[in-house]
Amino acid sequence: MRHRHSGRRLGRNSSHRKAMYINMVSSLIEHGRIITTLPKAKELRSFVEKTITWGTSLGELVTMPQDQLTMEQRIRVLHHYRMARRMVPDRILLTRLFREIAPQMLQRPGQGGYTRIIKAGNRRGDNAPMAMIEIIGIQKKAAPVEEKAEEKKD
Repeated sequence: MRHRHSGRRLGRNSSHRKAMYINMVSSLIEHGRIITTLPKAKELRSFVEKTITWGTSLGELVTMPQDQLTMEQRIRVLHHYRMARRMVPDRILLTRLFREIAPQMLQRPGQGGYTRIIKAGNRRGDNAPMAMIEIIGIQKKAAPVEEKAEEKKD
């Protein structure tokens, strides 16, 4: 019996599961959305929510420059960076989490609810239920559109 045992095993041992969640959280922060199986997406949601909460719980300290912070505030920011780094080991993605994603999430009403899961049908090979998980409110940077100069005929 699995009384009081939380989380899905997903057919993996604990170290493989932990590595998979770290990779998936990093990919989700990098790309904004990923497609995976429905049970993985449902389980991933809690890890992503907790990681984003480490950034949003700092409030306005996230956007302030380091030289304007007091020593206590710097220690608090460092602690939050280190706790989020458990799930996002890449420095570039960690900076993106704190500098881009967290300030956008501060403007959302309420707490939590940073992700959305959309069912995407079944996978062709094994008929596994698929889902797209995305971070709500991420503004994708559009690629610059190059306008072709019109040639004038003389």
